[in-house]
Amino acid sequence: MATIATISSSPSDVSRTDAVLSYVTKRLLSHGHRVTPIVLRDLPATPLLRGQADDPAIARAVETLAAADAVVVTTPVYKAAYAGLLKVFLDLLPQYALRGKPVLPLATGGSPAHVLVIDYALRPVLTSLGAGSIGQGWFVLSSHIRLYDGGGLLLDPEASVPLYQVTEAFLSTVEGQQVVESLPVQPSALEVVRVRPEDPEAAPLLADLVVEYSTRYGRSNDQILLTEVPPSDFHAERGGSFVLLRHGGQTVAGGAIRRYDDETAEVKRMWTSHLHRRQGLGRRVLAELEVVARDLGYRRLYLTTGPRQPEASALYLAAGFEPQFDVDADPESIGPLPFSKNLPVSLQVAS
Repeated sequence: MATIATISSSPSDVSRTDAVLSYVTKRLLSHGHRVTPIVLRDLPATPLLRGQADDPAIARAVETLAAADAVVVTTPVYKAAYAGLLKVFLDLLPQYALRGKPVLPLATGGSPAHVLVIDYALRPVLTSLGAGSIGQGWFVLSSHIRLYDGGGLLLDPEASVPLYQVTEAFLSTVEGQQVVESLPVQPSALEVVRVRPEDPEAAPLLADLVVEYSTRYGRSNDQILLTEVPPSDFHAERGGSFVLLRHGGQTVAGGAIRRYDDETAEVKRMWTSHLHRRQGLGRRVLAELEVVARDLGYRRLYLTTGPRQPEASALYLAAGFEPQFDVDADPESIGPLPFSKNLPVSLQVAS
């Protein structure tokens, strides 16, 4: 387990920059690492501006950075450069404060004209501080970040996929592992396996769902923690099943069913790896779950998805599920969105 310091340089208590950092932090924690935050806006302004590194609060922040094995630096972009709050903090650090530490730089801003701010403004400073390696980093457009009142974040796929990739590459560096190149899935090479939720092959799916749900909804509850349904509900002897798609020895997608009533199976735990989305894997998982449901004697599928999962709703509609709600209403006003689908009788008879 590594200790990773995160530096927040947004001056605002609620910001898109901090929302992105929160998402990345959840991914670091899901890998078992310890995260120690440094929030620059909470440091005393006068000593910070005067470069008084001996101020107790500033000294603690510097010590936190020194004790870390790796660092994530985040900044909003103002006037085509990184935040002044970050500048004054970096200026008071010892000359080689980042010596040997892997660093992941992340920035947010309102214009694609500032996409190179990490490479041309921030990276040289991090290099001068002795960073052991500086990850690719990523600039996230503000328009790709949607914040919800009361917490919760929805990232556009144009932001979430590369952000996932650079975070995983950073983690590979921290963990001393080689970065695995993500290749397109070959349908003929997919392996369909039925497992139990406690099997190791299901771990990536379950860990990623916790991060995804807590990011989108921002509140801790049974649904977000995946404890609203006992794992035993997905065991075959209880009328359930857990299906995974494996490719090249890696779990790339999956889903499960549990008994809802005598004739209905409920679909749960639908997931596709960030690195393999938009390749039809979700449709394939649903097709495999239909096969399992028929094998177990079910005649109908039922599921709910959250109001902040538009891609999931689109998947279910494309797969022939009927919405059991007003599709013209604001999803946030409905809550969980129910869908159902009758299984073809002809296929049931044939089986």
